[in-house]
Amino acid sequence: MVDKENKNESPEKVKSLKIKKYKFKLKKILLQKLNEKKELTKKLENELQEMKKLAQEKDNLSKEYLEYLKRLQADFENYKKQQEKKKNEFIEFANEKLLNNLLSVVDNLEKALDSTKNENNIEAIKQGINNILKDFHNILMREGVHPIKALDQKFDPYKHEAVMSFETDKYPEDTVTEELRKGYYIKSKVLRPAMVKVAILTKQKKNTEKEN
Repeated sequence: MVDKENKNESPEKVKSLKIKKYKFKLKKILLQKLNEKKELTKKLENELQEMKKLAQEKDNLSKEYLEYLKRLQADFENYKKQQEKKKNEFIEFANEKLLNNLLSVVDNLEKALDSTKNENNIEAIKQGINNILKDFHNILMREGVHPIKALDQKFDPYKHEAVMSFETDKYPEDTVTEELRKGYYIKSKVLRPAMVKVAILTKQKKNTEKEN
């Protein structure tokens, strides 16, 4: 029917109608594209807002963590100061306790010295000095100080300081034969090595052992 009508219409009018249809169709396509673009833009804006919100949340969280770390560092510094203070107080108290114990030895020494003015009994004076020495050793033991075994032991440069040596066949090589000054541990550490005299085999004995 349309074709019949178009046959009756002039070519110019037919052309005009085609142009109008094309423009209408193009406008419809453009509107559709525009709507799609608007929807895409809106979607991107929403995503951007979400990303901004997420970034802000992360920024706030980072600030919270930073503040937490600062507080933690401050707490740790305070803890270190407190521990250092406690350590110093402990050392001071420990020294005070040791000094008080040593003062009791000083008191006993002074009493012993006074008693020698009117005491003619040498054995009594000797016993008094031995008692004081025993008290002193007890104080050292309580502080973890105890003597190093040296006599008849094999020479150990960590525990012994050899100040003399002599050739002999009566002792094995490097045996401590005499203790010239006592050595002491404090706990398990050497506080002072023992000064000792050490045996060295005679040349004849050494040659004999080599031959055997």
